[in-house]
Amino acid sequence: MDNYEILYRGNLPTGKRSVPQPELLEQLYQKFNCAQPMDYHGHSLSVSDVILLNQAGKISAHYVDSIGFKELPGFLDTKPEHSSVLQMLKEKCDAPECNPTVCRKARDGHEL
Repeated sequence: MDNYEILYRGNLPTGKRSVPQPELLEQLYQKFNCAQPMDYHGHSLSVSDVILLNQAGKISAHYVDSIGFKELPGFLDTKPEHSSVLQMLKEKCDAPECNPTVCRKARDGHEL
């Protein structure tokens, strides 16, 4: 998320709020490529752009892929999904002499 910036924010018209997500994403793609809003000054939607939808209080993120969209669960999460490899080694290694950067256990002794 840190590599993205918000280029446009708007409200869905009442009639669009109940449109299924795949159809709505396609409509938004068409709108921002063919008939951009007057107050939009960004580029046309393309691969690697992300669309955030807030439908009935549920926010979802969707990656613009080469064909269609991929949902990005956890895109807005602020905490890392996985701890670092060193932290995982430290947690997995029960040997008292284990130093996570120079572990004395054989590599296959760790379960990652």
